Amino acid sequence: MLATASEAPLPIMHCYLPIRVLMLLALVFAIRAGVAQSGSDTAVYFDKMPPGGIVLDKGWKFQPGDDEQWAQPDIDDQRWQPINPTLPPRQLPQVQQAGIGWLRLRFRVSPELQRKALILSIAQYTASEVYLNGQLLRQYGVVSSIPVLVQAYWPNREPIELPLSEEGEQVLAIRVAHWGAFSVFNDFFVPTFFQAHLAGLQQIEENFQMESKYKVADMLLFGALLLLSTLHVAFYLYNPNQRANFYFALYTMAEASAFFCTGFLDDIGAHGLRLGMDIVSYASLQIGSVLAVRALYSFFYLRVGRIYYALWIANIFSLLLLMFGQGFHWYPTVGFMLLVTAEQLRITVGALRQAKRAAGIIALGFGIAFVLLLAFALLSVVQPEILRQEVLGIPLHTMLTFSAFLCPVLAISLFLACRFALDSRLLMIKLAQVRRLSAQATVQQEEKQQLLAQQNELLEQQVQQRTAALQQTLSNLQAMQQQLIQSEKMASLGELTAGIAHEIQNPLNFVNNFAEVGVDLLAELKAGPLLSLPDKERKSAAELVDDLSQNLEKITYHGKRADSIVKGMLEHSRASRGERQPTDLNALADEYLRLAYHGLRAKHKDFNATLTTDLDKNLGLVELVPQEIGRVLLNLINNAFYAVQQRQRLGQAGYRPEVCVATKRLKNEQVVIWVKDNGMGIPEVIRQKIFHPFFTTKPPGEGTGLGLSLSYDIVTKGHGGTLTVTTKPGEYTEFAVSLPVSQEHVQTQTLSYSI
Repeated sequence: MLATASEAPLPIMHCYLPIRVLMLLALVFAIRAGVAQSGSDTAVYFDKMPPGGIVLDKGWKFQPGDDEQWAQPDIDDQRWQPINPTLPPRQLPQVQQAGIGWLRLRFRVSPELQRKALILSIAQYTASEVYLNGQLLRQYGVVSSIPVLVQAYWPNREPIELPLSEEGEQVLAIRVAHWGAFSVFNDFFVPTFFQAHLAGLQQIEENFQMESKYKVADMLLFGALLLLSTLHVAFYLYNPNQRANFYFALYTMAEASAFFCTGFLDDIGAHGLRLGMDIVSYASLQIGSVLAVRALYSFFYLRVGRIYYALWIANIFSLLLLMFGQGFHWYPTVGFMLLVTAEQLRITVGALRQAKRAAGIIALGFGIAFVLLLAFALLSVVQPEILRQEVLGIPLHTMLTFSAFLCPVLAISLFLACRFALDSRLLMIKLAQVRRLSAQATVQQEEKQQLLAQQNELLEQQVQQRTAALQQTLSNLQAMQQQLIQSEKMASLGELTAGIAHEIQNPLNFVNNFAEVGVDLLAELKAGPLLSLPDKERKSAAELVDDLSQNLEKITYHGKRADSIVKGMLEHSRASRGERQPTDLNALADEYLRLAYHGLRAKHKDFNATLTTDLDKNLGLVELVPQEIGRVLLNLINNAFYAVQQRQRLGQAGYRPEVCVATKRLKNEQVVIWVKDNGMGIPEVIRQKIFHPFFTTKPPGEGTGLGLSLSYDIVTKGHGGTLTVTTKPGEYTEFAVSLPVSQEHVQTQTLSYSI
């Protein structure tokens, strides 16, 4: 029994031996993993430093209350509450209820890390005092047991070198006070209560360089957007009708404010201001994206509809989710930006389908932004560590966001710059047109002044030759000058119709007829009833009858003059109904030359002129309307005789009036008739107006201003020919009538003369 009893423990001990070995191995692995038992206390063990450093989120203990002795390393904290201070304050009710308390962490480091400089950096949304082994290292904010006196501070991961003691165990104690000013906001704006990060010096430098690149990118975007905003404000002030510049300026200004807040966010320690700027940055980013949609509506002249107002509602909803929702983080903003970018793409693609100018470049800018934002969102969810990788020395996170926000801005700026350049070119073209019109007006004014000067000179010559009666002629010339100005204005309004002349002729006939009848009646009155009156009354009545007779004679004179004008108007407006027939043009020209000369000699017997003809014997017969061409030749020859008569009256020594008529058949199936005189010539300023209706340089009563106009229409419109003039003032004037030989060379057209 004893033997059996004494031998019984051996197998049991042999059974426990493997268990002890396993426990020993487990203890070694636990120490290697970072956790070891030291007496009755638990300390975190750090064997080596990972590339990204160590986030101190394990091994912490919390004790509510406030006692400065709790910073000492020998304080017993076995009964303190375990806690993960890196969680948001919403998930740490014990901290919120305590208001003020202490955090403690016991840790050990390997001999390798003991020899290196360890850097502690802190991110917090609270107020804290940092102690290591009872020594105060930093104080961030104001720690107080009174909540209203607590002032939280963001240390922006300020590096703190840890003076480790030579002993193996280190004690990190944090005195914290809960900051509840913004407790209504979600985990996105307050992502952590207190987070300590342990890293080496090289890692701290790398993180600092990475954050500097982020800040440089934000500042570059801020500067570019602010510059574009200022530029387009200037564009809008230059042209307020272009509302697109106004909305684009607001868009870029909102985006610039967002990146300004982001760029300077880490430099702000006060938590209230920091959270306010954080909210402003996201609100500005989303509001600016909606303003970009409004700018596109203005770019492409689209009507603002329900989609635009729905975007504003979605904007407000996403901002509320961002601030008050739980667990959404920045997803509402990214989702809203994707939604707005999709609407921007829809607008630009629709404009591109309608072939609107420069829609392609804007669509490309927003398309690139949409793809980059989508890639950023997917990588943030699936592989967030990829965003920290560098491409050409630039973090992928910065490259994606920088390009996503800059591409639409550059595309719209390029579009607006092209539009502004086009508007400037159009303005330059309009300015050049205004200058040309101004120059033409100046030339016309100079022509009028030259015309007035020449007419005044002519009037002075006539005054020297005539008697006092020429004062009336001067008045008539001045009246004719006003008529010329008025007729020039009338010519710009169009030609009068033939019906006006008919309507004038009827009452004019009545005036002439009744004036003649009135003269006869007054003669009968004077020869009959007037003789029966007493001498005194008969003498007074006879004077009245004589005055009435003279008035009626003047009415008859001027009525016949008006009748001649009306007949000229009727001839000018009457459609030619004559038939074309082969005509001997030489005989027709010679006949009207003699007829015009003898007609003038009948009125002015002292007038003599040399008649010269040079008629082509091989001219042949020409198909034309003899009556119409005869009227043209008569007008031209009469004008020639008038010109030489006026020059003869000047009394120039050795001057002999001469009128020449010549014909010739050309090789291009054309015949030409020349009527040349050595008279006064035509000044250059009025040569372009001689074929206008009612334009004449003759005194009142000697011309209606319709002869050359009627002749021009007969030759050009009725016979398909040309009527040109060459002249040299003071020497000669030559009219050339060119006509096709046969009717086959005349283009068919309806001839309708109108004044």
